[in-house]
Amino acid sequence: MLFTYSALNKTGKVQNGTIEADAETSARNEIKGKGLFLVSLKARETKAGKRRTLFSFGIKQKLPVQLARQLASLLKGGVPLFQALSIITNQLENQTEREVISYVRDQVRGGTSLSEALKAYPGIFDRLFIYSVQAGEKAGALDSILNYQADLLENRAEVRGQIRTAMTYPAIMALVGTAVLIFLLTYVVPMVMKIFDRMNQQLPTATRMLLGITGFVHDYLLIILVIGTASVVLLVQWVKRTQRGRRAFDTFLLKVPVYGQLYQMILISRFAKIVSTLLKSGVHMLQALLVVSSTIRNTVMSGAVSTMAEMVERGADLSIALRQSQAFPSYVADMVTVGETSGNLEELLDTVSVYYDTRAKQKIAMMTAMVEPLIIVVMGLVVAFILVSILLPLFEMNKILMKG
Repeated sequence: MLFTYSALNKTGKVQNGTIEADAETSARNEIKGKGLFLVSLKARETKAGKRRTLFSFGIKQKLPVQLARQLASLLKGGVPLFQALSIITNQLENQTEREVISYVRDQVRGGTSLSEALKAYPGIFDRLFIYSVQAGEKAGALDSILNYQADLLENRAEVRGQIRTAMTYPAIMALVGTAVLIFLLTYVVPMVMKIFDRMNQQLPTATRMLLGITGFVHDYLLIILVIGTASVVLLVQWVKRTQRGRRAFDTFLLKVPVYGQLYQMILISRFAKIVSTLLKSGVHMLQALLVVSSTIRNTVMSGAVSTMAEMVERGADLSIALRQSQAFPSYVADMVTVGETSGNLEELLDTVSVYYDTRAKQKIAMMTAMVEPLIIVVMGLVVAFILVSILLPLFEMNKILMKG
């Protein structure tokens, strides 16, 4: 690895430079060996580092769970950390996963802590995972904390999978239905309507409406697509690049009908589970709240947790901070109050997490049951309108022919 450093020489002058070493510990020792007093040391991203980030997206969901679960079992069985990482490396079938764990293993062999080695892959191991490992190393309970992390990640993956499964069928139906509708309006209907253009009679209202819609789509479809795409791109950039845009979008997600409640339930469940996991790992309440605020992606909830952390730092109980927060229901504060009084806060937070997790799953099932028939009804009404608009003039033509 390549490191950039800033150090003081014997005369007290600042000396900057780069050094190549297997690990951060080796780099520090080499700099001290030169008679320099180290001020700062940072790992420099090389092409290999960029490659680690580039290929991390495909294994982000699976590898942390697998590593946490297997490593916890091996450490609990008395296997040394380096040997445990070697065993896990040999068990992995995916080449990219094997490269990741091999790199971590080599860093550990060079004297780097496991949490520091994991920082080389921020696209795979998030801040919460690394912070928990770091806490486990300090407390000497790495195996237990890794088990907590595995449970947390598996629960998160389960909820994410349920949402994805629930929305796949409605999304496919909506996509196919929209494609069929565009095909009818831009190709089929114009061909049929050419017949009616030759008639010198007044067309029914429904048919005239269909002709207007078809003409508009036919003439302005490309413009609509361009404007729509540009609007989406600008909106995404506004949300990504500005704090105001991000907060507005996160507020909208929490307040949108039906989905907003589900989203809030998932965030509360995740908050309770993460705080419980960190407290079980021996992390102080203030640090636990700071970690949660940095890992929650919704800025509204993250800001609320940051405010709570400030109150806890000033000496307030978590239950009091929760009651003054507008982002959490009173049920959460009530349960935390019971936990603080009984000295069983971690278990009560687990109960809160399970409660909201169950409610979220019920909400997902309800949304699925509601969305599917709603899409069918809407598509049925649209198709029925098109058919009626086409058939009405045909009936009129038939009446004329019968009279003739």
